Amino acid sequence: MPAEAQSGRFAGQTVIVTGGATGIGFCVARSFLLQGARVLISGRREKPLREACASLDPVGHHTRWVAADIGREEDNIRLAEDALGWSGRIDVLVNNAAAMRVNKAPQETTAEEWRAVIDTNVTGSFLCCREAGKAMIRQRRGKIVNVASMSGFVVNRYFHGGSYEVSKAAVIMLTRTLATEWAQYNINVNAVAPGYYDTEPNREFFRGQPELAEKVTGMIPLGRLGNLEQLAEVILMLASPAADYMSGSTITIDGGYTLW
Repeated sequence: MPAEAQSGRFAGQTVIVTGGATGIGFCVARSFLLQGARVLISGRREKPLREACASLDPVGHHTRWVAADIGREEDNIRLAEDALGWSGRIDVLVNNAAAMRVNKAPQETTAEEWRAVIDTNVTGSFLCCREAGKAMIRQRRGKIVNVASMSGFVVNRYFHGGSYEVSKAAVIMLTRTLATEWAQYNINVNAVAPGYYDTEPNREFFRGQPELAEKVTGMIPLGRLGNLEQLAEVILMLASPAADYMSGSTITIDGGYTLW
């Protein structure tokens, strides 16, 4: 464990990061850990969670993992209970777990495919917030950061629109709704709306389709994919005292994609 992880902006705080084994979630978990937090990561599969925890914190004093599907109510209840049993509190929730885009034309999308995205991204996000929110209400403080998407504001060109865009728009409104409901308990609820980031799935997807990669990059005024460490820093800011007077806001971080 790095020495700097023993102190920092989030020393003594307990943070839950859903979808924390890979990509954005892993980078966010690492950033919180380096700032002194105790970090619980969750995801559907045990093996990536075990490997992520071993990588983040070989000694295991400051990290914990829970296999949980946020689309299942009982898993969200168990996740919150595990965090409380581990540390007695939940200071920050980063609601990052999500179902990926079903890249099909709407007329070809089945009800099952639609529900798989909506149940995870909308219902799952709500249930995860609800259970963490209960603990934060008792504490009379807390920070929730939902990971939405620029696709909650626009339909991405060159891809089929549908359940993913609808779900991320719902996450943005969920953020506003919970911010209003829970402001009286000193709970700040905000969101980030990332654009195209340099994640392994994006790299793999664009590597196999260089012409599409060029077209997509051409839609981004800054001309490149986003950096995960920089995204993590924005999320940490929203979980810090710097955002004490922010609630219900969604920060779009997309290299300028939505400016067109």
